[in-house]
Amino acid sequence: MTYPDNIIYSKDHIWLKLNGDSYILGITDFAQDLLGDIVYVEINKNSEFKKNQALGSIESVKTASDIIAPENGKITLINPEIESSPEKINVDPFNIWICRVEFMSEVEENDFLSKDKYLDLIKT
Repeated sequence: MTYPDNIIYSKDHIWLKLNGDSYILGITDFAQDLLGDIVYVEINKNSEFKKNQALGSIESVKTASDIIAPENGKITLINPEIESSPEKINVDPFNIWICRVEFMSEVEENDFLSKDKYLDLIKT
């Protein structure tokens, strides 16, 4: 899997891509591979969240995992595609986003990982 350069990554295996005044958020290929076959995604609709708080959860046939907020913000939209077909995340995790978020303050990209730094993180 090729990891895109035009997004930023968190240590919790979340990716963010700027989309106008907000960001779209998804999980990385590494995360979906660890989870296995994804069967359900639950996001706390229209809710505010704090950094390091769970935005929701993602479940696979093997396990469940929280989706951890990378910054303080609020969810503005949930991708309807993942509500009806969450398994699409396994096929194309960098194009199937989970939700759109707005952050309470400007995102400092240096608080996140570049592609190269993220790839270094998952090597270990």
